[in-house]
Amino acid sequence: MEKVMQIIESSVLQVAVDEKGAQLVNLVSKNNQSDYFKDGDTQNRLKIVFAENGQDEKNLAELLPWTVVDKGDARVSLTLIDNSASYKKFPYHFEVIVSYVLEENRINIKCYLKNNSHKEMPFSLKFLLPISEEWDIKENINEFELSKMDIKVKFASTNLTLVLRDKNFIATTNDEILNGNQSTEFTMTLTAN
Repeated sequence: MEKVMQIIESSVLQVAVDEKGAQLVNLVSKNNQSDYFKDGDTQNRLKIVFAENGQDEKNLAELLPWTVVDKGDARVSLTLIDNSASYKKFPYHFEVIVSYVLEENRINIKCYLKNNSHKEMPFSLKFLLPISEEWDIKENINEFELSKMDIKVKFASTNLTLVLRDKNFIATTNDEILNGNQSTEFTMTLTAN
């Protein structure tokens, strides 16, 4: 299957989002053409994991198709909706919308989740980015800053827990339960310097 990339850009950054998994693949500075997600020959990506609590290996964000629902020069939104096959593995009706919006040197990532079932839905949501040992890491409350040479990327969120684990930067919910016919939203900001 051919990769379909959605390209968005600001005056400072160009970003590529892979429709398969709604993954942020490239974060490129227009100034010096550096890709913040590239480590040597390895192209890292900000991967989304959406699954039932404790069931990351059944990542619905990779198993189900995403559809572009909004696209502009500096923004793209993709949606993930349950189907009959996913319902057999995860017996809930849901919709996930992930939006990437560029503002100069910042990417605002918003994840809207709606439980369309009439019962409580246990879930976990993660954004996962592999990082190499080349990165220096500075940790503050609700933010991480990764830097190497003249590149810096800051991750910040007020409603996701930010951690480093097993050479991965992870922005995660705790095990959550979303009531029937309810919705919630999670946000994270990446600032590139």
